[in-house]
Amino acid sequence: MRRFATIFPLRFLLVCATTHCVLCIFFVNLSYLDLGRYAAGLERQPFQRRLLMVPFLHWAESCAWLQNAAARFTLHLPQYEPMSAAKLACILLSVVLLNALGLWSMRASRRLGLRHDWLLWALLLIILYASYAARFEQALWYPYDLPHLAIFGAATLFVLLDEPAPFLACFAVDCLLRETSIFLLPLALLLYLRSTTWRVVVAAGLVLWGLSQWFAHHLYPRGAHQFNAVPWYRMAAPWHWPQLFSIVGFLWIPVWLGRAYLARQQRFALYAASTMMLLTFFFATWNESRAWSEWSVLFAALAALELEAGFARNSPTEPA
Repeated sequence: MRRFATIFPLRFLLVCATTHCVLCIFFVNLSYLDLGRYAAGLERQPFQRRLLMVPFLHWAESCAWLQNAAARFTLHLPQYEPMSAAKLACILLSVVLLNALGLWSMRASRRLGLRHDWLLWALLLIILYASYAARFEQALWYPYDLPHLAIFGAATLFVLLDEPAPFLACFAVDCLLRETSIFLLPLALLLYLRSTTWRVVVAAGLVLWGLSQWFAHHLYPRGAHQFNAVPWYRMAAPWHWPQLFSIVGFLWIPVWLGRAYLARQQRFALYAASTMMLLTFFFATWNESRAWSEWSVLFAALAALELEAGFARNSPTEPA
């Protein structure tokens, strides 16, 4: 009973904080895509080929109760862009997915050996606020971003927990959300190179990713790629640094410096993630920190592990 009295208010507060964070992301940022054109399959590439949200938004635009709810939101909660049924559907889906991820992360935290099972969730919210909600540059949102973050993040936790079957299930969904889902495969391969099961899972994932890309190109064969890119030398100016270093909530360097507190496979996860984050700089706009948000869950987990290990190592032992 005492545990319930402690845990329930904490979970309630984290659910409220997660919902607040999602609302901030959608209310202070602007959609880079025309949601109507995206739902109709007419948006630019490569955005249109991130296709799992297309039928969902197509349904949302024809849903009467979502249209009525969106009109009420517009009336009572002013924002930078009009609230449409498609945008409201994105908000609701993101709230559900991120809260489900947060609740499940408490169980995953206990399996990772974290004494404070709420710490991973709390750090994830800090990262999301810093890198995605509190932005003064490239204040944009995309319909697939937060679903991709939740599913990609769950997959990274399954890697840390050595659970190949759930990992492959998450990957099968995520490869239809965003092509950077392929980053999960070298992450898993590096951690479990000697495992036959994981090698088979990675091979199956590569086939699924290839099929998803072929299917996306088959559905939407036309249209040149139009990235929202800004030359890197412009982004290197000092006034861009505050937004640039907000990637994964300013935790990239602190987590790297604290890697001695991580187990061997956890360090490998950090090395793999850092390498692929560096690769992202070749095709992403540097100060559009949402482009790196898929690694938020992994960095929250690594930061939580380092904090607990560091405090445990440095705390004075009680006299016998």
